[in-house]
Order: sequence, then C-alpha cells, then structure tokens
Amino acid sequence: MVSVAQLDRINHHAGGIMERDEANIGRRAFSAFALGTATWSLGLRASAQDTGRLAPPAAAGSPDDQGHTQPLAVAGRAGGVERGRLKIQGFKDPEMEFQLLRAMGVANYGGAAIGEVLFAAANTRELMAAHAERVSAESWVLAHSDLAQATEALGRDALRKEHKVSARKHLLRASMYYRAAEYFCDPYTDEHRKWGLASRAAFVEAAKLLATPVEILELPYENAGIPVYFFRPDASLEPRKTLIVNTGFDGSGEELYFEVACDGLERGYNVLVLDGPGQTGMTRLHPELKFRPDWEVPMRTVVDWLASQPGVDMRRLGLYGISLGGYFATRAACFEPRIRALAANSPIIDLKAYQLGFFPKNMVADPPELRLEWLPEIPRSELPDSLRALLKIAFYRFGTESLHDWLAMLDAFQTGDYLGKLRIPCLVMVGEAEGEVPAKQAQLFREKVAGPLTERVFRHEEGADMHCQVGNLPLSNAVLFDWLDDVFA
Repeated sequence: MVSVAQLDRINHHAGGIMERDEANIGRRAFSAFALGTATWSLGLRASAQDTGRLAPPAAAGSPDDQGHTQPLAVAGRAGGVERGRLKIQGFKDPEMEFQLLRAMGVANYGGAAIGEVLFAAANTRELMAAHAERVSAESWVLAHSDLAQATEALGRDALRKEHKVSARKHLLRASMYYRAAEYFCDPYTDEHRKWGLASRAAFVEAAKLLATPVEILELPYENAGIPVYFFRPDASLEPRKTLIVNTGFDGSGEELYFEVACDGLERGYNVLVLDGPGQTGMTRLHPELKFRPDWEVPMRTVVDWLASQPGVDMRRLGLYGISLGGYFATRAACFEPRIRALAANSPIIDLKAYQLGFFPKNMVADPPELRLEWLPEIPRSELPDSLRALLKIAFYRFGTESLHDWLAMLDAFQTGDYLGKLRIPCLVMVGEAEGEVPAKQAQLFREKVAGPLTERVFRHEEGADMHCQVGNLPLSNAVLFDWLDDVFA
C-alpha cells in the first residue's frame, strides 16, 4: 500500500492539501492512483483532460447575446456560398469521443442521423464552455436529452397525423438519443432511470410500426422478469436459424436492434436480444437485481423459452456476446448444451484481469481504496469527470460502494476453468486497437476451447479497430453472420 509519507509528497506536488482523517487518507490514496494514469475505465478509456471549450456562434435567425436576431447572411460569408455551419468536431476526452462514435455507428440502421448527433456534440461543447464549473457529463446529458425529446416530439406528431413511416424513424432515433443521455447520467438519480425508461418507451412505440414481427416480453426470473425483444424476419413461423444477442456493461436491448438484429433479420435469422440482471434494460425495470457471475442461470430461462417457440430451429441456435457480453455469453455457453455456436466480441475469460488492464501498472498489485461517498469531494484534477461517472455505474450495477469490494467481487467472474467444455464452433472477434489485455484473453480463449475456432482481428484501415467495431458495424455483422451461415449450413 502507498505510505502516508509518499502520499504527502504526491499531494504536495499536485497542490493538494488534505486532512489526515480516515476518509481523506483513502482519498489521498486514490489521488496517487488518479495522478498515476492517463487512461483508466471499466472497459472503455477515460481521460483527465476536459473536452474542448470552443462554443459555436449563435445560429442564424436566433437571438445573439444582446438579444438581436442574426440575419441569415451572417451564417456564411457575406454574399458568398458555403456548404454549411455544422462541423465534424469531436471531443478531447477519449470516453466522450468513443460515445460520439458509438452514437454515429447506429446511423447505418436508422438509430441516428449524423447531423443530429453532431449538433448534440456541438451543443455539449457549448454547454461545457458556458458552465465550466459543471461536471462535463452533465452537459452531455442535457444536450442529448434535449435532442431526444425534440426527436420524440417529431415522432409523436407524425403518429398523430398517421405518417407512420416518419413516426417510426423519428421514434427509433429518439430511443438511441435517450440512451446516450442515460449513459452519462448519475445512476443514483431519478433522472438516470427517467431517460432509460424513455429510451425503452420510444423504442416500444416504434416497434409497433416495424414491418417485421416483434415480441416484447419479460421472461420470469427471480420474482422479476428478464426483458427481451424477439424479432422474426416474417410471420411464416418456418423453422429458422436463431441468434441470441447479449449486451455488456452499458448497452441495451434497444441498441442491439440496430447493432445486430437489423442485419440478422435481413439474412433470415430470428434474433432475440436480452438484458440480464445488472444490465441496462433490466436495471431500469428491476434496479435491485445486479450482475452475477453464473450467467448460465438467467440464460437457461431464455433458452427454455426459445425451445417452446414455433419457428425456432434449436439445432441452429447461436449465442453472441458483445463487450462485457463476451464474458456473459462465454460463461453461459460453457454450461448450456443447447447453444450450438458461440461468438464473443471479444472473449473475456477473466473479468478482473480485464479491468485491471486499465489500471496503471504500479497500482495493479495493490489498488487504493475508493468509496462511493468520497466521490463528490474528490477534485476534478484528481478524478476526471468521465472516470467518476464510470465508477458510479460500476458500483451501481455490481451492488457495492467500495473499489476494494468491487475488485473482490470480480474474482468470481472467470471462465478459464470451464473453457474445455466448449466443443461447439466459436468465433473470436477483437479490434487490434483494443489493447494488450483483450488480445491476451483472446489468445487464452483460443488455447483452451476444445471445439473448432475462427478468429477475426479488425484493423485500423477497415475503420473497425475499436471496441465492438462501432465504427463499422456492417463489416462486423458481415463477419458474424457469414460465419454463422457456414456453421449452420
């Protein structure tokens, strides 16, 4: 453990002055931890730097700071011609940059409009510049919830006027904008649940207008229900290849429709997407249920239900895990014999080792304590806004209030001892820019599984080298479904 004397020197160098009571000693330990790293997160990188603070000019036709309305000509060069004012400009903060890319990625399937996403990003930067004292995540939440509500209003208005195609498209986009607001929202607030439920509600309304059938269910589980969406390519009920898609740490079933299900339906697959205990969709409805390591238990409920459904060919049943779902799906497949093919993007066989991969190397052996109640008091210079948000959501989803307790809980989240049970075909998907730890875990997965294995490493030149290939979902899904077609041929 870091000594008090060392902490004194670190805090003196950083300009921090703290009292020597128990809580502040813990805070000082985390101060050393935070200052020792440029990036750390719960699966996605975060940074100590704030985002850019350049605000866009006032919109043409809207009041300026003095209350005067700008003439339209001021928007461009006087008397000239320009292409437009909206700029492709992201964030200095790597976590916000990734979330921006994630939001744009689903535009391929109607989950976003690029212009709307870029406007929300510009609005976020403007709010951050105007309110430097505000946690940067709050500006993101405000900008994206405003966009979501405006887009939902378009959908509701179109629905009232019987413009069903327009209504569906607006509501689908609104669902994803609400999800983006939910992501950076403090999970211990009512606002977090508000935006999450709004995302679900907008999607459910849009789903009624889809051309392909969808069932919206809660499968019985521990006096609650596992929320699932079951999509069929048509109403014929002929036996079909079926794919279960399991999200990860912060995705949602609604997002999986855009990320995976659309491409699966086009290829003739049934697709079931789920949010298990602790995952986004389930915590909206049942916040008391948290992540559990034995994922085969909730998965058994899902597979039991599928086995009872017409039009599901149980001989061609696949399971796909995305992000932390790479752990959940792998663990479930080790114990669920009715799964006939497994794809992991990417495989996580030891969640604690995966998470510690984001710690500075000198802190891995003995991370300092950090408690939930300390978070509001730790200066932004010591705890970046995006990291603060990610720690809160980790504590919330795992049901703990301590960094040490959370790390101890992660000891149970491992599959390495069970991989020899996997004799089914497996697909490993990983981006080359995801880092050394995901690559190492993918290698261990290859070495330990007993069945046939295919690996696909996504490259920078493909625009797909990032986490979950959010920058090129069409390529990612082509790899997935072409592999499944071959396996189930």
